[in-house]
Amino acid sequence: MLTGSSNSVRIFYPRFSRDEGIRKFNVKIILIISLIFLSAMDSFGAWPDDPETGVPICTADGVQEHPRITTDGATGAIIVWQDMSSNSSDIYAQRIDARGQIRWAKDGVAICLEQGDQWFPNLVSDGNGGAIIAWWDKRAGFTEMDIYAQRVDGDGQILWKPGGIPVCNVPGAQQELDIISDGKGGAIIAWHDYRAKTDAPDIYIQRVNAKGETLWTKGGVAVVKTKGEQVYPNIVGDGLGGAYVTWHDTRDDSGDVYVQRVDVNGRILWQENGIPISKAQRNQLYPAITSDGSGGVIITWMDDRDGQDWDIYAQRINPEGKTLWQENGIPICTAKGDQYDYCILNHDKDNTFIVWRDQRSGEWDIYAQKIDSEGNVKWAKDGIPICNANKDQYNPNIVTDGVNGVIVVWWDERDIVADIYAQRIDTNGKSLWIENGTAICTAQGGQQDAYPVNSGIGSAIITWWDKRRVDADIYAQRVFSE
Repeated sequence: MLTGSSNSVRIFYPRFSRDEGIRKFNVKIILIISLIFLSAMDSFGAWPDDPETGVPICTADGVQEHPRITTDGATGAIIVWQDMSSNSSDIYAQRIDARGQIRWAKDGVAICLEQGDQWFPNLVSDGNGGAIIAWWDKRAGFTEMDIYAQRVDGDGQILWKPGGIPVCNVPGAQQELDIISDGKGGAIIAWHDYRAKTDAPDIYIQRVNAKGETLWTKGGVAVVKTKGEQVYPNIVGDGLGGAYVTWHDTRDDSGDVYVQRVDVNGRILWQENGIPISKAQRNQLYPAITSDGSGGVIITWMDDRDGQDWDIYAQRINPEGKTLWQENGIPICTAKGDQYDYCILNHDKDNTFIVWRDQRSGEWDIYAQKIDSEGNVKWAKDGIPICNANKDQYNPNIVTDGVNGVIVVWWDERDIVADIYAQRIDTNGKSLWIENGTAICTAQGGQQDAYPVNSGIGSAIITWWDKRRVDADIYAQRVFSE
């Protein structure tokens, strides 16, 4: 249910006693109950109950798009986006609390207003109520696209150098970043990098501390430098201040999946240029990564080894770089049709969830699977349907529900234009909300690009790109379970 809903709230009025002492006692009880009730309602008070609305995060003139979200550490959220309210693309951010109240300036705080364009921001919590934000930056020209970062505190104050600090501004373009917390108030950022080959990038990584100082090699540590393309890095922490990095690699002409580990000091721990996770025939593309709950990682990817459709496979790797499941990965879904747009989340060593977009029915639906530490699939073969409503559903994203399940969000064309829907799934694969999902936003004009963050047990705050007006804006909503 949406957080403004009170359909399931029942109020009981105690009967007064004829005894005056008891009467006063009962009055106190009523006052206490009333205060508790009002406090509970206030905690959700600003979130609208109508899926036609949502809370506006930014409705300034011009286009706002590519939102991303992280926790504010207090069951609220910090949202960042790419903003074209001026003549170029800039980076803005906003904080919204658990009650749905906007905490910073109307339409957001400017994170970067430098010349040229700033594109595709992403962010992580700084562990202290604020966030570290990174983006692609064109201030030096398109062929010199760089990576910059900024830190903002819980009050919306910029903490580092105005305009951001350069994470990497060496010659050549740096793009397609991913960012995680370093666990100490800083961040680790990876990207693909054209400094050595103008037509075939490599992967680099850098760590930034809470003061905005880069800690590893200037310009970044080379994760992989070899022939072919190494693109689309995806990273996760190793629990010791370092990171695992996975990427798509064409050194052998076809696409394969590789992984590398970098320690807290920026040292490469495994073999030069990474360990192959899958070198099955044909192509393996666009890996996604999560912790395995035991110091290693689980990686999933799209795979056309059968030469017919794109399927989903996964592999587990221990901290020493050894693959633990069958060679070239276990099948997560090999159903007919294509499977795309997957994401992966680990709860603990025996509860890893994968969700994806699935074309087995001829239309695009949302499916999910759970795997344990041994690589056994725990739900039905080829996954269970999360949403198979009429028309197409796209781009699922996933977040913990704060217990042992997950909340999945996606954009949905069941009513022709795209809307935002969500579903909660428990550890047994049971959908806990209404069949085919709860409507988060069904406003006119279309909504896409939805991202969630956990907001307490059974709850998430979701942000999206919204075109109910002529220009695209950024909105948010909170959903919760009783």
